[in-house]
Amino acid sequence: MKNGLVILIALFVAFPAWTATNNSGNPPTFLWIDLCTNGIGDSDGAIPYPRMEPNVFDIGVDLGADGTIDRWLSQEGSEFLGRDNASTVAPLNWRRFYIRLDFDAGKMAKIRIVDNSTEYYMAINAIRLNYADGKVVPNLVPNGWFEDDPPLNGWTIVSGSLRDPAALIQTDTSGQFSLYSTKFLSTTTTPATGASAETVVIESNAFPLTPPSSFIYGMVSGGGSELWNKSGAGGSDNASGVFIDVGTATQNPNGVYDEGTDIPLTGFIGGTSSSIRNQIHPVFFNTSGLEGRRAQVVAIDNSRIFHVGMDSFRMNWNLDVIKNGGFDDGIPTPAEDPNAIAWFSEEALEWNEHPSGAIPGWTVTSTDIGSVYFFDKACHGSMFSGRTYVGTAGYTEADRIFTGVKLTSDVFVIESIPNPAESVFLQFAAAQGSARERYTSNGSSRERGYVALNVDVNGDGTFEGPGDYVYAQTHQGMGQNLNTSNMDLWSYPEFRFYIKPEHQGKMAQIYVEDTMGPSRGSYGWMCVDDFFVWDGKEARLAFPNSDFEMGSLENWTEEVGINGGALRSWLAGSADSFYSGLVEHVSMNNRHSVVDGAFSADTAANEYTGGDAGTGTLISIPFELPTVSPTHVADWSVF
Repeated sequence: MKNGLVILIALFVAFPAWTATNNSGNPPTFLWIDLCTNGIGDSDGAIPYPRMEPNVFDIGVDLGADGTIDRWLSQEGSEFLGRDNASTVAPLNWRRFYIRLDFDAGKMAKIRIVDNSTEYYMAINAIRLNYADGKVVPNLVPNGWFEDDPPLNGWTIVSGSLRDPAALIQTDTSGQFSLYSTKFLSTTTTPATGASAETVVIESNAFPLTPPSSFIYGMVSGGGSELWNKSGAGGSDNASGVFIDVGTATQNPNGVYDEGTDIPLTGFIGGTSSSIRNQIHPVFFNTSGLEGRRAQVVAIDNSRIFHVGMDSFRMNWNLDVIKNGGFDDGIPTPAEDPNAIAWFSEEALEWNEHPSGAIPGWTVTSTDIGSVYFFDKACHGSMFSGRTYVGTAGYTEADRIFTGVKLTSDVFVIESIPNPAESVFLQFAAAQGSARERYTSNGSSRERGYVALNVDVNGDGTFEGPGDYVYAQTHQGMGQNLNTSNMDLWSYPEFRFYIKPEHQGKMAQIYVEDTMGPSRGSYGWMCVDDFFVWDGKEARLAFPNSDFEMGSLENWTEEVGINGGALRSWLAGSADSFYSGLVEHVSMNNRHSVVDGAFSADTAANEYTGGDAGTGTLISIPFELPTVSPTHVADWSVF
């Protein structure tokens, strides 16, 4: 495993600048920050800039560990820094942020936490590189959980009024302030009041930005982390959770959680108080170093307070390793069964009402009155991917009291991210509802958010014929759990279509569709950007203007209004592009207008339609997929 990881690091491509998408070909590399503060940003629509400011009140990354801060959270293009400020530190006041570092994988780095403000405080529960759990997969951020003794081990106080390391570390064993750890960093010495007169700047020791060699992506709702939270924290009864159950290369996992062997979902906030807290969100399990071992996904609900919702589990970008990871297999379409009205109208259906009498690829074990339901009504699943999702509540949100059920995937083998020197893939940035399929309640028509790569396999000049091949985005969620924008963020990691060897060198075409129209309350817009191909050596545009940076739709064909709405054009852009008159609407539903460059394609035209109602299709010109010659293992030493 270690040799494979060394090879992977050696193959990273160095790029001189950062953009909002990962067009380096590197694996997703990021810092996950669990933050509670009164200085995230001003409320939505109030003042158009965040309270965070570099060198004043911010979190920075020193790339190269050379003393210069190269990246700041306040300037992170993948985040929306507005609303959800917390006047005090409390278990449900924490919010989660990413700093994406894909371009910088393999570099040394330091983290600098800056609070030179007497108006704001900052509390940090954890900083985790690539969401490593810290027990099975090491978190390379020095003392990234702030649990070490002596206090602030691995960090140095640079300046400020707080000079005692012990004063910066708060201990909480009762769950008064935080959910899942006994210590956290705080720039206020009185977290119960949120007083913010103290100042401090601290810096971590240097550490390598080592990317994951493998990961499991999924979506979870509700009590996904309660098993590992402190008793009573945020109302926890410690009776529900989701984990990756890990066996050996020759033995299956045992189906129970084993500390130090299995990978828990820690730091997920779901619950009972609002639809936002119960939304189904993407989760990331770092499985680096476990490649070749058998594993299974396990969800347990022994809680009378929380439910657990599940959707879209996949191994890296491979949809086939975790069987039926999106729970869509065998769900009837109107063509297959026009009388399957309950599936089209998205009624809650118990697991054994599936046409096969089971959930393909999964096992339901009931020990009490609990069960598993498609379209579970506690999930508030507007963000689900594909056709359906499952959960352990039932027919109403009040059914969270049902308890005593375990949902277990079929056993699979953890796989490495494919070797980039031997891979061809198409990658793109997408936001909001880019991977959903729904029907009108009577099944009369289909509505979807859809991104596909259609390959002309037989060379007849068409791309959707019976002999052609379709790579379709699915198993892809929206904004990460309890950020400050709920769902309106760029999906991360960006989606990849790994091109099969027999399709390399073929002609292909990108097809994008947003037809989420009136039958679903016009809910759901989508934004896409930066379609690029990796050819085994470098990333490049799939074709001229596949990143929309010509400021036009040259090499694209658009159609608008095909299922309602007043969308005038897919072309959108940054706020600067809009105010310069280059586009008619701002990208990303105005939630946040930072795009890679100045332009993107988007159906949420708030400037003239009111947002989600825009519909249409966008089709690229044909282009040739790259071809790569596999590198023999004996030749890898040249890297």
